[in-house]
Amino acid sequence: MNTNLTLNSLELLKRAAMQVYPDHKELSALSLGGTLVQAWQSVSRLVGIDTEELARKLAPIFGVSLADDLYGVQPDTMGLVPYNFCQSNTVLPLRLEAGALVVASADPLNRDVLERLGFLVNRPLRMVLAPPDRIEDVIVISFSREATRSASLEGVRGANAAAIDENAITKLGRALFLDAIAQRASDLHIQPFLGAAAVRIRVDGVLRRLTMLPDAVAVTLIRHIKARSGMESTNMLVPQDGRMSLVAEGKDFDLRVSTLPASGGERLVVRFLDQSRVHRLTGAGFSLAALQILRRAMSRPSGLVIITGPTGSGKTSTLYSMLAEINRSAINIITVENPVEYRIAGISQVEVNDKAGRSFAAALRSILRQDPDVVLIGEIRDKETAEIAAAAALTGHLVLTTLHTNEALTAIPRLLNLGLDPSVLADSLVTVAAQRLCRVLCPHCKSPTADPLTPQEKLFSELTRNRPGHRAVGCKSCDFTGYRGRLPLVDIVEVSKSLRDAIAQGESRISVLDGLRTGGLKSLSASGAQRIISGDTTVGEVMETVGPSFWNDLAQHYGGTFDESPELDIAPQMGKGQAVLLISEDTKLPAQLLPAMEDDGLRLVIAKTADEAQASLRSDENIAFIIGDIDDQLTLQQSIEHLANNRLHIAWARLPSVVFVPASLTSKTEELMGSGVMGELMSKPIDLGTLKSLIRRAQAR
Repeated sequence: MNTNLTLNSLELLKRAAMQVYPDHKELSALSLGGTLVQAWQSVSRLVGIDTEELARKLAPIFGVSLADDLYGVQPDTMGLVPYNFCQSNTVLPLRLEAGALVVASADPLNRDVLERLGFLVNRPLRMVLAPPDRIEDVIVISFSREATRSASLEGVRGANAAAIDENAITKLGRALFLDAIAQRASDLHIQPFLGAAAVRIRVDGVLRRLTMLPDAVAVTLIRHIKARSGMESTNMLVPQDGRMSLVAEGKDFDLRVSTLPASGGERLVVRFLDQSRVHRLTGAGFSLAALQILRRAMSRPSGLVIITGPTGSGKTSTLYSMLAEINRSAINIITVENPVEYRIAGISQVEVNDKAGRSFAAALRSILRQDPDVVLIGEIRDKETAEIAAAAALTGHLVLTTLHTNEALTAIPRLLNLGLDPSVLADSLVTVAAQRLCRVLCPHCKSPTADPLTPQEKLFSELTRNRPGHRAVGCKSCDFTGYRGRLPLVDIVEVSKSLRDAIAQGESRISVLDGLRTGGLKSLSASGAQRIISGDTTVGEVMETVGPSFWNDLAQHYGGTFDESPELDIAPQMGKGQAVLLISEDTKLPAQLLPAMEDDGLRLVIAKTADEAQASLRSDENIAFIIGDIDDQLTLQQSIEHLANNRLHIAWARLPSVVFVPASLTSKTEELMGSGVMGELMSKPIDLGTLKSLIRRAQAR
């Protein structure tokens, strides 16, 4: 649906919502636009309910009944209103009752639509309210079902296929591809849908409908794309894979094409790979703590580094970004992939071809005879590949690879189950990172969280003692989704001595292995919580990304205590160039801290406000520790508000921290900690020796 609403319709929806939810003051400032579906979704996101519940609440305000069973459309009513009219005005004829046509609409008071609809059907109307997204789906299903019922599917194909212009199909295919790329889509889907075909795109990990195509057009379009991709265009009985290229918006795209025979017809998926994309860890959305751990892993001369996660979690992109950071003329880097997704200058990339005898294992054996410093293995999927990868890591190579597990620690029992020798795994494994991609709130329209909190937000606040930073709204820039772009949530395990000893003994129980972790970023849920507090994303988005374990993990993370390991008492000195960020308006404090920092080879970065602190964190990736300061003149309540404002700006970085507390508040540490302080509290005047010890232990972790 691309039809934009009139201002009256948008204003009516907004005012109705304000009557139902008077406590949500941000509704008055909400700027609605776009389509009916997008406007409803913006309102429903802001008040924290789905569109069906919103319709239930708005029906009395509009003075109409709530639609009952949308899917029970009577076949006799389908011919009363043309499909195009239903689609463009988001209305659905349901049934005839006492001579009146019952019509579902999300805008039941729109006089223009009512007059035109009355003229079309020439009978009385009774409007009922339904959410527009549900109406859109039922329009497609009902009309497609009726078309299938009234004509033989093969007859439709035969009658229409000959009339389809090949040039028009070529233009249609290119138009769909360009539209998908313009909307930042990673994939395009064409699939059978009850006598027609649905074209959908995946943007920021979420599928959305692009358009509907007549069945005959879709069949011809799929054949055209298959021919362009080097596949057998007329063979619809077996799955096929192919590739093609496209230049769009001045960029070169590789299109990876896959077809699959399915019930009702063949379906096709196109993956868009932007070959001009520059892969960098910087700017990929990682917290500074995660960046530092990944860079420590990359700086090793040898060892096995594994990125885990399901398909589409960004594993390959992270590996490419790591390669790009260490790619220079003095290092020989070779990859073995299936298939090669992105071409990187200066790196030898080998594509697996089982038919030609070039399996992962065979390619790896050949690669190791090519004197590589760094080897990237697309995926460990069997015992042979795992053994070769571990052996390469033991013989002086840095090996980067992926594994399909849900959590970082589960990579260990998975490799042991594949048959890898425990002692070999213990000696070779250095870092495992689990990753998910979570949508980022649109910077143009996100709204600060305000009372009343939604049930999810309230539970999150109770568990973490921190309010979510912002909510999703929706605007033209984000196509009214409320989100634009994605960021990674990570759970990273650095293999410590105690964990290595347990692996060598064949330990595979997650509960035991988890107890031996020291440092790292301990759970996807905790990683997501920091992003929620910072206002980068929402509770619902992280819940959906992490899965059903989110709340249990969150409670465990915030409810437990941190047991400092004895291993951390002897910590290495932080490297030259590392920095400590001080957030304070006290002009005397930097002079007091600077000599102590310089003694340990540290830089001191100074920010007077939370905004300045956030800017420093985003521009200086070598900041490894944060010092907060409470002004001596602040009351307890003012101090709590000050700390909350700091958290909103810096929590996303997930760096260790300490807060300097004035002597007047030393008796209030319990209240301060209860307000959600994420770090140590240190009373003034500052003991520089204790501070330096805290910083060293934090860096060791």
